[in-house]
Amino acid sequence: MKRNLIFSLALMMFLLGSLTLSAQDGEKRGPNKQMFNKDQIVSQKIAFFTKFLDLTPEEAQKFWPVYNACQQEMEKARKETRKSAFTLSKALKEGDKTDEEISSLAETYYGNLDRENSLQKLHYAEYQKVLPIKKAARVRLLEEQFTRNLIMQLRGNYRGGKPGPKQPQPKENETK
Repeated sequence: MKRNLIFSLALMMFLLGSLTLSAQDGEKRGPNKQMFNKDQIVSQKIAFFTKFLDLTPEEAQKFWPVYNACQQEMEKARKETRKSAFTLSKALKEGDKTDEEISSLAETYYGNLDRENSLQKLHYAEYQKVLPIKKAARVRLLEEQFTRNLIMQLRGNYRGGKPGPKQPQPKENETK
Protein backbone atom coordinates (compact mmCIF):
# COMPACT_ATOMS: atom_id res chain seq x y z
CA MET A 1 0.00 0.00 0.00
CA LYS A 2 2.82 2.38 0.93
CA ARG A 3 4.70 1.52 -2.29
CA ASN A 4 1.57 2.18 -4.33
CA LEU A 5 1.12 5.57 -2.66
CA ILE A 6 4.75 6.52 -3.26
CA PHE A 7 4.52 5.33 -6.87
CA SER A 8 1.31 7.30 -7.42
CA LEU A 9 2.77 10.44 -5.86
CA ALA A 10 5.92 10.19 -7.96
CA LEU A 11 3.86 9.77 -11.13
CA MET A 12 1.63 12.69 -10.22
CA MET A 13 4.62 14.94 -9.52
CA PHE A 14 6.14 13.98 -12.87
CA LEU A 15 2.79 14.58 -14.54
CA LEU A 16 2.34 17.99 -12.93
CA GLY A 17 5.88 18.97 -13.86
CA SER A 18 5.40 17.96 -17.47
CA LEU A 19 2.06 19.78 -17.66
CA THR A 20 3.63 22.94 -16.23
CA LEU A 21 6.44 22.82 -18.78
CA SER A 22 3.97 22.08 -21.52
CA ALA A 23 1.74 24.97 -20.48
CA GLN A 24 4.73 27.33 -20.48
CA ASP A 25 5.67 26.16 -23.96
CA GLY A 26 2.05 26.61 -25.01
CA GLU A 27 2.13 30.25 -23.94
CA LYS A 28 4.98 30.82 -26.38
CA ARG A 29 2.95 29.31 -29.21
CA GLY A 30 -0.30 31.04 -28.35
CA PRO A 31 -3.42 30.04 -26.43
CA ASN A 32 -4.58 26.42 -26.60
CA LYS A 33 -1.72 25.40 -28.91
CA GLN A 34 0.04 23.12 -26.46
CA MET A 35 2.00 20.32 -28.03
CA PHE A 36 2.27 17.00 -26.23
CA ASN A 37 4.72 14.34 -27.12
CA LYS A 38 3.93 10.67 -26.92
CA ASP A 39 5.98 10.16 -23.74
CA GLN A 40 3.98 12.83 -21.91
CA ILE A 41 0.70 11.28 -22.99
CA VAL A 42 1.84 7.80 -21.96
CA SER A 43 2.95 9.14 -18.57
CA GLN A 44 -0.40 10.83 -18.09
CA LYS A 45 -2.23 7.66 -19.08
CA ILE A 46 -0.23 5.52 -16.65
CA ALA A 47 -0.93 7.94 -13.81
CA PHE A 48 -4.62 8.19 -14.75
CA PHE A 49 -5.12 4.41 -14.95
CA THR A 50 -3.10 3.73 -11.81
CA LYS A 51 -5.14 6.25 -9.88
CA PHE A 52 -8.63 5.37 -11.09
CA LEU A 53 -8.08 1.60 -11.25
CA ASP A 54 -6.36 1.80 -7.86
CA LEU A 55 -3.76 -0.70 -9.05
CA THR A 56 -1.62 -2.40 -6.46
CA PRO A 57 2.05 -2.83 -7.44
CA GLU A 58 1.38 -6.52 -8.11
CA GLU A 59 -1.64 -5.75 -10.29
CA ALA A 60 0.27 -3.05 -12.17
CA GLN A 61 3.14 -5.44 -12.83
CA LYS A 62 0.73 -7.95 -14.43
CA PHE A 63 -1.63 -5.44 -16.06
CA TRP A 64 0.67 -3.13 -18.03
CA PRO A 65 2.32 -5.78 -20.25
CA VAL A 66 -1.11 -7.21 -21.11
CA TYR A 67 -2.57 -3.75 -21.69
CA ASN A 68 0.33 -2.65 -23.89
CA ALA A 69 0.10 -5.80 -26.02
CA CYS A 70 -3.65 -5.26 -26.42
CA GLN A 71 -3.10 -1.62 -27.38
CA GLN A 72 -0.58 -2.58 -30.06
CA GLU A 73 -3.06 -5.04 -31.49
CA MET A 74 -5.84 -2.41 -31.42
CA GLU A 75 -3.63 0.16 -33.13
CA LYS A 76 -2.97 -2.26 -35.99
CA ALA A 77 -6.71 -2.87 -36.32
CA ARG A 78 -7.45 0.89 -36.25
CA LYS A 79 -4.88 1.50 -39.00
CA GLU A 80 -6.56 -1.13 -41.16
CA THR A 81 -9.97 0.43 -40.49
CA ARG A 82 -8.70 3.93 -41.37
CA LYS A 83 -7.01 2.59 -44.51
CA SER A 84 -10.17 0.81 -45.65
CA ALA A 85 -12.30 3.87 -44.84
CA PHE A 86 -9.99 6.06 -46.92
CA THR A 87 -10.07 3.60 -49.83
CA LEU A 88 -13.87 3.39 -49.73
CA SER A 89 -14.25 7.16 -49.45
CA LYS A 90 -11.87 7.76 -52.35
CA ALA A 91 -13.70 5.21 -54.52
CA LEU A 92 -17.06 6.83 -53.76
CA LYS A 93 -15.73 10.32 -54.60
CA GLU A 94 -14.14 9.23 -57.85
CA GLY A 95 -17.34 7.49 -58.91
CA ASP A 96 -15.60 5.18 -61.38
CA LYS A 97 -16.07 1.92 -59.45
CA THR A 98 -18.74 -0.67 -60.12
CA ASP A 99 -21.34 -1.56 -57.51
CA GLU A 100 -19.52 -4.85 -56.91
CA GLU A 101 -16.22 -3.03 -56.27
CA ILE A 102 -17.90 -0.56 -53.89
CA SER A 103 -19.64 -3.44 -52.13
CA SER A 104 -16.31 -5.23 -51.68
CA LEU A 105 -14.65 -2.09 -50.30
CA ALA A 106 -17.59 -1.49 -47.95
CA GLU A 107 -17.47 -5.11 -46.74
CA THR A 108 -13.75 -4.71 -45.99
CA TYR A 109 -14.40 -1.49 -44.08
CA TYR A 110 -17.26 -2.90 -42.01
CA GLY A 111 -15.32 -6.11 -41.42
CA ASN A 112 -12.47 -4.03 -40.00
CA LEU A 113 -14.91 -2.23 -37.69
CA ASP A 114 -16.22 -5.61 -36.51
CA ARG A 115 -12.63 -6.72 -35.91
CA GLU A 116 -12.04 -3.72 -33.63
CA ASN A 117 -15.16 -4.55 -31.60
CA SER A 118 -14.17 -8.20 -31.36
CA LEU A 119 -10.73 -7.19 -30.11
CA GLN A 120 -12.33 -5.07 -27.37
CA LYS A 121 -14.17 -8.16 -26.10
CA LEU A 122 -11.04 -10.30 -26.31
CA HIS A 123 -9.01 -7.70 -24.45
CA TYR A 124 -11.61 -7.52 -21.70
CA ALA A 125 -11.17 -11.27 -21.26
CA GLU A 126 -7.39 -10.78 -21.06
CA TYR A 127 -7.75 -8.04 -18.44
CA GLN A 128 -9.94 -10.36 -16.34
CA LYS A 129 -7.01 -12.78 -16.14
CA VAL A 130 -4.79 -10.20 -14.40
CA LEU A 131 -7.26 -7.90 -12.61
CA PRO A 132 -10.32 -8.28 -10.40
CA ILE A 133 -13.54 -8.20 -12.47
CA LYS A 134 -14.56 -4.68 -11.41
CA LYS A 135 -11.20 -3.25 -12.41
CA ALA A 136 -11.15 -5.18 -15.69
CA ALA A 137 -14.61 -3.84 -16.51
CA ARG A 138 -13.44 -0.24 -15.98
CA VAL A 139 -10.46 -0.36 -18.37
CA ARG A 140 -12.34 0.54 -21.57
CA LEU A 141 -14.40 3.19 -19.79
CA LEU A 142 -11.21 4.77 -18.45
CA GLU A 143 -9.70 4.75 -21.96
CA GLU A 144 -12.65 6.77 -23.19
CA GLN A 145 -12.48 9.14 -20.21
CA PHE A 146 -8.73 9.62 -20.64
CA THR A 147 -9.23 10.48 -24.31
CA ARG A 148 -11.96 13.00 -23.43
CA ASN A 149 -9.74 14.54 -20.76
CA LEU A 150 -6.83 14.77 -23.19
CA ILE A 151 -9.01 16.50 -25.77
CA MET A 152 -10.30 18.92 -23.12
CA GLN A 153 -6.72 19.52 -22.00
CA LEU A 154 -5.72 20.37 -25.54
CA ARG A 155 -8.69 22.74 -25.77
CA GLY A 156 -7.78 24.36 -22.46
CA ASN A 157 -10.71 22.95 -20.43
CA TYR A 158 -8.78 20.39 -18.37
CA ARG A 159 -10.39 19.35 -15.04
CA GLY A 160 -7.52 17.42 -13.48
CA GLY A 161 -8.37 13.93 -14.75
CA LYS A 162 -11.57 13.50 -12.77
CA PRO A 163 -13.86 10.98 -14.47
CA GLY A 164 -17.45 11.94 -15.01
CA PRO A 165 -19.31 14.82 -16.61
CA LYS A 166 -17.93 18.32 -16.45
CA GLN A 167 -19.72 20.49 -13.94
CA PRO A 168 -21.65 23.39 -15.49
CA GLN A 169 -20.10 26.80 -14.89
CA PRO A 170 -22.27 29.68 -13.62
CA LYS A 171 -23.13 32.32 -16.18
CA GLU A 172 -21.43 35.71 -15.90
CA ASN A 173 -24.58 37.57 -14.90
CA GLU A 174 -25.63 35.05 -12.23
CA THR A 175 -25.14 36.10 -8.63
CA LYS A 176 -23.83 33.82 -5.92
